Amino acid sequence: MEASAAQQHRFYRTMAIACSATILLGFASKYLPKLGNGTPVLPIIHVHAVVFATWLALYITQSTLIGRDRIQLHRTLGTTGVLFSILMIAVGLHTALTVARLNDAGLPVLQLPDAEAFLLINVMAVLQFGALVAAGWYFRKQAQTHKRLMLLATVSLMPPGLARMPVIGDHLPAIALTAIAFLAIGPIYDYLTSRRIHRAYLWGALVILAPAPPALKALGATAAWHDVAHWLIRSPL
Repeated sequence: MEASAAQQHRFYRTMAIACSATILLGFASKYLPKLGNGTPVLPIIHVHAVVFATWLALYITQSTLIGRDRIQLHRTLGTTGVLFSILMIAVGLHTALTVARLNDAGLPVLQLPDAEAFLLINVMAVLQFGALVAAGWYFRKQAQTHKRLMLLATVSLMPPGLARMPVIGDHLPAIALTAIAFLAIGPIYDYLTSRRIHRAYLWGALVILAPAPPALKALGATAAWHDVAHWLIRSPL
């Protein structure tokens, strides 16, 4: 039997809270201690923290509004959310370029050969998020497609947060399995409640999974990407 509208609303609101809490916990475990002990933090990192936390709060708010049948307010706020996602993309790219200019080659759990390869990973993550939000906006009048794409957009933000989580953040397999679990919850819920998986999950998962880390690592080692990366790093962006 297919889930009722109320049950679906509860599911997507729960997922919004769970994804957001996981991301915030991961980043807070590294960010807050630095603030507490006075460790210097780049200004763009502060901006990144505020902007991305605001997006998560907005996503939870939007899920709550739908559950309370505040459709018009949800749509009005959705327009603001799309504009805000453009800011997120800009801040994400700026942050990626900033750490690349500092020759940052990755996180402790995932060290790449050089800063150029790490830049590719970060740029691809930003583009994945942007593509899923854009698709969600395009299908905003198709509620079943829209809410799944927006969930996937938020799930796409999870790996960096998971990589900073206590305990699992030190183990790459644990990070990968947790990310896949969050990616799979939506399709599993679909199958359990309607015996089918919505196509939005299939296409959205392809956007997230197609640029597999081994392929990105190989591309990041090419001379062609290094030429692009050097141009980006030297750019005034």
